[in-house]
Amino acid sequence: MGRHTETIEHWVSEYLSSTPGEMQARAFGERAAAVLVAFMEGTGAEPDALDEPSIRDGVAIGLGRLSLEQTEREAVPGLLESFLGYSEGSGRLSGGEALGGYARVTATAHLLKKQQRKATIKVGPNDACPCGSGKKYKKCCMNA
Repeated sequence: MGRHTETIEHWVSEYLSSTPGEMQARAFGERAAAVLVAFMEGTGAEPDALDEPSIRDGVAIGLGRLSLEQTEREAVPGLLESFLGYSEGSGRLSGGEALGGYARVTATAHLLKKQQRKATIKVGPNDACPCGSGKKYKKCCMNA
């Protein structure tokens, strides 16, 4: 457990008992509290001193430890945005609305990205060079 776990759990509990929190929890599912706590603990920052680098850490490190289902991955950005916005509205986090927007973008990019591999051409030393010179690869571009 982190140094600020009690504070984080209190913030999450208060958020989830609020109207916006209840709506998000209903849409997200039963693991909403665990996801928010993991995110906040992953930031490595004091709960009231979050900034963009700590948001990135919370998404990559905190949420990276969880095995989230696809539906949860799709709901996390909205949950984070709502939670951080609520934290600003309750006077706990300065700039929470802006950080919430940043968290949405970061979580979307991190959790919903699709890995795309570029097609590569395997060329042996005795094959024709792909540059089109007509020479063997080993005599043309192999050492370039």
